[in-house]
Amino acid sequence: MTTPACCLFAFVVALISCGAAENAYAQGCCTAGASTLGGVESGVLNHHRLSIGVTYQFNSLTRTHQERTRIADPLRRVAAVSYFTVHAEYGLVPRVSLFAALPFADKSREITVTNAITGFSETATFGSSGIGDMTLLVKYQAVAPTITSPFELALGVGAGVPTGGFTKEQNNAQLAIDLQPGTGATSLVAWWYLMRAVPSLGLRLIASGTYRYAGTNFDGYRIGDEIITGLGLVYAVDENFAGSLLLRSRFASQDYASRRILSATGGTYHDLMASVSYEDGPSHLRAFGQLPVYRNVRGIQLTVAYLLGVEFGYTFDLSEEEPSAE
Repeated sequence: MTTPACCLFAFVVALISCGAAENAYAQGCCTAGASTLGGVESGVLNHHRLSIGVTYQFNSLTRTHQERTRIADPLRRVAAVSYFTVHAEYGLVPRVSLFAALPFADKSREITVTNAITGFSETATFGSSGIGDMTLLVKYQAVAPTITSPFELALGVGAGVPTGGFTKEQNNAQLAIDLQPGTGATSLVAWWYLMRAVPSLGLRLIASGTYRYAGTNFDGYRIGDEIITGLGLVYAVDENFAGSLLLRSRFASQDYASRRILSATGGTYHDLMASVSYEDGPSHLRAFGQLPVYRNVRGIQLTVAYLLGVEFGYTFDLSEEEPSAE
């Protein structure tokens, strides 16, 4: 077989394999889970405060698992997912704040196919970028911390708004849903947050959780519901620096499309996240990283090998000054 023919053969096989991957074990392989945002993993913002931040998060997907076992990927896939997210929170009234986040997503996946006869390999790259789905959340502080009882409980409800595109194409074919910037479906969101401070030790014990009930888009695709939790501690080194260590967990159900459940979607994912933050008055800077601890997936899935990110935020005090007594 001539070299041009080999190239064409390998490229065609790569395209076919990509389609087979979507049906067999590639759904959601570029779905890295929820972005790591301070507004989702922190309590209710004080009344008349406005917090605005930007977060950059990079996910490297180079590990493949079959249930709990790490294996060599059958299609020699690697993927990368980046999110650049603008988020804001406003203290509407005492104990109630409004949170919003809008991401810009960039996703890519490579598949390498080798001709068994000639040994020639061809790599095909698929990807897209664009605005993702917006998250809106109303947060309520059910229990406020006090000096005698430094405990906080907050609850929230909201929605995922389908602001991102989900029909982008490459080579005249619509990309898989996990490579789309958005989902094309509205989702309902429930949220909770717990905090217990230990001032004498400079520690805060925190726990948070988000439940997302996904809708179905116009293509008849429904991403599986998911629960994302965080459990860990924050240690204040001094008045400016702090460090944290969290166990973040994602529990995802299977996707649904074409009147059937997709076999290689969903699973349980546990990761360890460490971060260091610097706070100077109204501004803060945080750098964080995440490594996998445990995977138990359905079918064969490409999973996140590591995550790196940085976040910058600034809080404005919009309260009016009290008029002086005459």
